[in-house]
Amino acid sequence: MRIQKVNDSTIRIFISFTELADRDITMSDLFQRTAKTEQLFWELIAQAREEVEFNLDQPFWIQATAASNDEFVITVMRQEDSLETPVKEKEKKRTPRSRVLEWVYVFSDFEDVLAAVKRLPEFPRVRSSLYEFEREYYLVVSHLGSGKKKQYGEALLDEYGEIVDIAKVFLEEHGRTIMAERAIQNIKKTF
Repeated sequence: MRIQKVNDSTIRIFISFTELADRDITMSDLFQRTAKTEQLFWELIAQAREEVEFNLDQPFWIQATAASNDEFVITVMRQEDSLETPVKEKEKKRTPRSRVLEWVYVFSDFEDVLAAVKRLPEFPRVRSSLYEFEREYYLVVSHLGSGKKKQYGEALLDEYGEIVDIAKVFLEEHGRTIMAERAIQNIKKTF
């Protein structure tokens, strides 16, 4: 089990199916509110508090998806309470780049990248770039939006690739840039 802090309000918890089985938790248990899954969730949050200083002291959202054939990822995002922030203060505040959610998916070959991207729905604000590193392809994605369309897009990317804990900066420095921006749009248009 490992915990990745995405930003101040979001973490990802990666847990293997073996670890779930060891706790006698099935996939169907994860999608239902049971005593076992609640206990697991709060244990994971306690671990996140210690390892990455993530405190869950306000309303939150949870998204759980299969990240690969042997691993499950639980994304926990604190709900920002924007109603209490005065409008003037909001206008002055700029969102720092570190708060932008970026997801990095690795694909074993370029055909898998093409297959996933071709099936993605249109995301008007999506930002994406594509890199090659050690004979694998890395698609960096942000601004997928929200709701069912976003979930469908993430499920497609999970189906063909695997979400990884690697930074875009690392790929820019050590990998080969194939498409620095608009990778999804360019692939859809070209292939």
